[in-house]
Amino acid sequence: MKQSLCGLLVLLCLVTSVSAAQSVRLQGNLHRGSAPNHGTYNLTTGFELGTSTDRSGPATIFDNTDGISYYYSLMEPTWEWIDSFAFPATEISGQEQINGFQFEYCSQVLDLTGDAITAEVRFYEEFIPGSIGVVGWSNPVNGTIQNSACTYLLSGLPGNTGGGFATCWETEVDLMHGFECSLPQEITPGGLTDFNGVGWMYYDASGSELTGPALGSNYTSAGPGSAQMGYGSENGFQWYDLSFVGSENFGYWFFGCTKACGWFPLILFGDGILDTDVVNADIPNTGDVLCLGSDLEFRTGNVVTWALDDLGGTAVFPSAAYAMLVGTAGSSAGFGSIAGAGTTLLVDPGSLLFPPTPFIMSGAVPSVTTPTLPGLPPTIWAQSLGFNGGVGPGNAAEASNALRSNN
Repeated sequence: MKQSLCGLLVLLCLVTSVSAAQSVRLQGNLHRGSAPNHGTYNLTTGFELGTSTDRSGPATIFDNTDGISYYYSLMEPTWEWIDSFAFPATEISGQEQINGFQFEYCSQVLDLTGDAITAEVRFYEEFIPGSIGVVGWSNPVNGTIQNSACTYLLSGLPGNTGGGFATCWETEVDLMHGFECSLPQEITPGGLTDFNGVGWMYYDASGSELTGPALGSNYTSAGPGSAQMGYGSENGFQWYDLSFVGSENFGYWFFGCTKACGWFPLILFGDGILDTDVVNADIPNTGDVLCLGSDLEFRTGNVVTWALDDLGGTAVFPSAAYAMLVGTAGSSAGFGSIAGAGTTLLVDPGSLLFPPTPFIMSGAVPSVTTPTLPGLPPTIWAQSLGFNGGVGPGNAAEASNALRSNN
């Protein structure tokens, strides 16, 4: 049965059939938010109040926060709401890499210890707004699949810690150093045909329906209709209910929105370096602890500095020497521990370039700057290793991620 739903301020319309019971649960599900508290979530250490010194980014690659957020909605623990976004076609590989994101939610769950909420965030490669939604999300025979490219389980998030009706939170999730997510960029320019999806689920131990996302608006200090949506975002989202296995998908659209719209405030971060991606070991070893970055794309005519990340001043570099291996091929599956026990070599040893590899790194935070780069092969792989007993095979005690550059 298709029907229109009147919320508190906006007209909502389901684009596919739903039951009367489902539609009643959605009616009036808008609540006035408040100024959010701020926190940072590290996938290794969890949630912390305030802003971390170890930041993802520095580039913003998607931003859907131009409008002032006035309202939030609540979700049942079996619901997943999926919003659309897109990336302009700027990379040779056709891929964009996310190294962090910022989102907003509000919770009415009384939480004196500040750790009652769990959020599941999923990024999807192919999303078609409307009746289709995520391509391949579910199968009528096999049941729910949720075939996301990347899934992040954020446990220990704070709920209502203020003791009032609800507490709202703006949380930045750091994906650097092993948790990055790569998604396809659009094929047809314009942000209107090739979409990615981001899905949200919220729940707590009691199974309540008392937490949910902040909603975007098209209202800024300049007045209504002045906000700019993020690239590829639309005024609606896909609503999935996992309690309906095999037929979970329902479109949820807003019409004529002003202060409550059908998108969620979201910022996505990346390194801002064209045609350069972080590659992590599929199965990290005990010595795969270094984090390698660069300041420019590895391209003919550039002078590039590779440097290890000091993790906001907390990193320790105990090895006797650090050096870069550079080759024309590599693999996230790795080439074993031939560089040293406990490390994963990601650069194909049969593709190493001599000269210039190995580059010897120096400084309290090890780095090395290349000369002006000559003509280069189509693909370059680079990895940093920490050595004891001389720079050579078998002596590596630490290994970094690889950087893969396309030229």
